[in-house]
Amino acid sequence: MNSTSLLPAALRRPKPNRTPKLLLDRIQAAAALGICPRLLDQLTASVSRPNAPLMPLRVGRRVLFTPAELQRWIDSETKAIP
Repeated sequence: MNSTSLLPAALRRPKPNRTPKLLLDRIQAAAALGICPRLLDQLTASVSRPNAPLMPLRVGRRVLFTPAELQRWIDSETKAIP
């Protein structure tokens, strides 16, 4: 038995929310892919690079990525390897 189980429920720390993120910013997306944010920027479509392989979701000034888009890119890259 640990010491926190002896505390009243009102005094215990709440457990962190384990809800998966639906949108990732560039730092989180780069970490999820195991690449640096700078390489992610080079792979991201923009006005000057409309044919880049990753299509972000833009919310205001924020550039966000869905896990599905990251997985789509991974799948397309792994199919290119013989």
